[in-house]
Amino acid sequence: MSVPDILLRALIAVGVPLVFAACARQTIYQDVQPIPAAGWQVDQLVAFEVEISDTIPLHELYMLVRNTTDYPYSNLYLFLDIVFPDNRVLRDTLECMLAARDGSWTGKGFGKIRSNQFLFRDNVWFPQTGTYQFLVQHGMREDVLKGVSDIGIRLDKK
Repeated sequence: MSVPDILLRALIAVGVPLVFAACARQTIYQDVQPIPAAGWQVDQLVAFEVEISDTIPLHELYMLVRNTTDYPYSNLYLFLDIVFPDNRVLRDTLECMLAARDGSWTGKGFGKIRSNQFLFRDNVWFPQTGTYQFLVQHGMREDVLKGVSDIGIRLDKK
């Protein structure tokens, strides 16, 4: 093997992993809040505060849901309010499918606990620096929703 071939192979061996590492998403925030064992009250907000200091990059916003196999439905509706640093509010709704059509639970886990992550929004841009609040509320038409054990969010920089 010639010297140029060895250099080319070395460059590929070092360069390819660097390219993949540069393309990887970077998690800038992740938190999960427990839901009381007695159930999630319809008026109970699960709150997260995220400090945004860079308005240039785009992000992916994920909802994290942990449920028990005692959860009585195949889906979960969530209302999400995003409160901007200037107190403007953006409200949206997300349907999380926790079970497949055949009734089998989605997500990872074993025993009675299942964990799911749902891409809520892609290419999220934060136009202001400061603290953003993410307020999550269930929308399942029950005063007390049982079977949801934790709710969280994850924010990845693209």
